[in-house]
Amino acid sequence: MSIEEVERVLDETQEAVEYQRQIDELLAGSFTQEDEDAILKELNEITQEQIELPEVPSEPLLDGKPGTPLLRPSVNGKDPVQTRPKQAELVAAS
Repeated sequence: MSIEEVERVLDETQEAVEYQRQIDELLAGSFTQEDEDAILKELNEITQEQIELPEVPSEPLLDGKPGTPLLRPSVNGKDPVQTRPKQAELVAAS
């Protein structure tokens, strides 16, 4: 490796260190009051948006086999228990 190549690598490394320092300062919260106000305003706008959610089905979900609900019937008078499809059933269904 020549001296010129070593100097070039050192220069590139120094530039990268300076760039990382600038990023660290931004992430560390060196925002101006104006920046913080703008961020909080945008956050408020986002959190106040009304999100339209899809309708929730009222019938039990099927596990891919016609007529087979994902809920097992109640046992000893307890509420139904939701079951997850077995790995083999997932592979077979795909």
